[in-house]
Amino acid sequence: MGKEPALGQKVWRILGTLWMVTLAGTAARAQQEAVPGNVFGESIDVRVVNVEAVVTDGQEKRVKGLSAADFRLLVDGREVPIEFFTEVEDGKAAPVQGAPAGPQAPVAAGEAVGRSYLVYIDDSFSLANARDAALEKIARDLPLLKPGDQMAVLAFDGARLDILSGWTRDAAALSAALRRARARPATGGQQLAYQRALQADVNMVYENDIGGDGDTNPLTQTVGRIMESLGPRVSPEARTQLGKTATAAAGALRGFEAPAGRKVILMLSGAWTMKVAPQLYGPMVEAANRLGYTIYPVDVAQSDARSVSALGDLAGRTGGRILVSAKMDAFREVVADTGSYYWLGFTPSWKADDRAHRVVVEPRSKDLKVRSRGGFSDLSKRTETAIKAESVLLFGGSERERRLIIQLGEPKRVGRGELEIPVTLGVPVESLALSPKGEGYVAQTPLAIVAMDEKGGRADLPASHLEVTMKAPPKAGTYARFQTAVQVRDLGQRLVFSVQDPVDGKAIWGSADYKPRGKP
Repeated sequence: MGKEPALGQKVWRILGTLWMVTLAGTAARAQQEAVPGNVFGESIDVRVVNVEAVVTDGQEKRVKGLSAADFRLLVDGREVPIEFFTEVEDGKAAPVQGAPAGPQAPVAAGEAVGRSYLVYIDDSFSLANARDAALEKIARDLPLLKPGDQMAVLAFDGARLDILSGWTRDAAALSAALRRARARPATGGQQLAYQRALQADVNMVYENDIGGDGDTNPLTQTVGRIMESLGPRVSPEARTQLGKTATAAAGALRGFEAPAGRKVILMLSGAWTMKVAPQLYGPMVEAANRLGYTIYPVDVAQSDARSVSALGDLAGRTGGRILVSAKMDAFREVVADTGSYYWLGFTPSWKADDRAHRVVVEPRSKDLKVRSRGGFSDLSKRTETAIKAESVLLFGGSERERRLIIQLGEPKRVGRGELEIPVTLGVPVESLALSPKGEGYVAQTPLAIVAMDEKGGRADLPASHLEVTMKAPPKAGTYARFQTAVQVRDLGQRLVFSVQDPVDGKAIWGSADYKPRGKP
């Protein structure tokens, strides 16, 4: 969702008039349900936003035994009622404190509250020895998983995401996934070499005592101040890779299946510098807060505390902590930190306008501190459809939801290294929301298109929509045919298209592969 698609992809408005056709084959025969009735008005969304809050005193010790009355919950600066509240102690719901008329407990006292740990391994900024040591400790501590807990393992090599393990409680399967992770190449050493090359210039100046504190020459002191500003520089290679890494991490959170309940991500990566990170990791913070993930970055580049300040900021915005020391048992620390907290819930007035909302949990006592997520997003149907397309591109999709028919036309060159590819989409009429218009009907639905080239470059999620007018409701089992075009680089591409089904709210998809001429 950046300013410029990574593949130079441009999505045009849907071209021409649309008409109804019946397509032969399995896909058409599978659609035998009645056409849904007209879609009127707005549906009421009653989803609850849950906020996990860790409370500590002045000595950083956990504070237990608080009630909902001890907190203020603010959304965009305004206090809102706490509708659900419970304290979780060591993975189980504690008895609710306060009057019976207080907030409802989301789980019964004594009930286990499971945790889902997503281990995300960023090989592009990791040193192999530090990464492997951290992974070995995670594998060693797998017995800390409680009966209601589960874990998944993803890895990013700088271009592509791989699922090493889906969500599972099977310790043997997780151990095998972590072994496979240790066998993967890590390129953090290369990023470190780029940084050292920059630092060598600064070190040369200081070694020759240019701009030293004891020098009273104004020009020399000016040189010293300039060199201090050059110290935090980031190499262009590292900056470029950091952009890919942050984008991939945000995409992984958006696209990977997010279970219910307490969600934690252990992000094994190298140090990020504050000079560039704030502009880049915003989408990751937004994705984590949207889905309720608490981020615990684990530094695997043997960095000092100053150089990982951006990772600390990333953790702080989602209620987590950074784990820097190479000697630290990361998973053990995270298990301990996420086992006891306060669970606050509220129901926003959902508007589906893509607006981000700030959430703050405040203790009424000034002697206490709170760590919690910083916000949530009110996603539109268009954005949810785009996220589905991205998920299919990154992780594959369910064949039951693969109901779009995609046909690519003959590409036409429109610039140096760029092609325009005509696209015909067959969309089940059951997936088009019908509304009366004049003497007939209009059907429209958001369309998302996302692409990945053969080098791993991924386009941003474009925005468009499908629309067709008709005099009478179409018959079940028919398809609406739409025509559009996409503009891509002249590389092998995988294109994923997605629209949202108005009946069940789920996105359906289809895909097509483009291969340049002369390539098998």
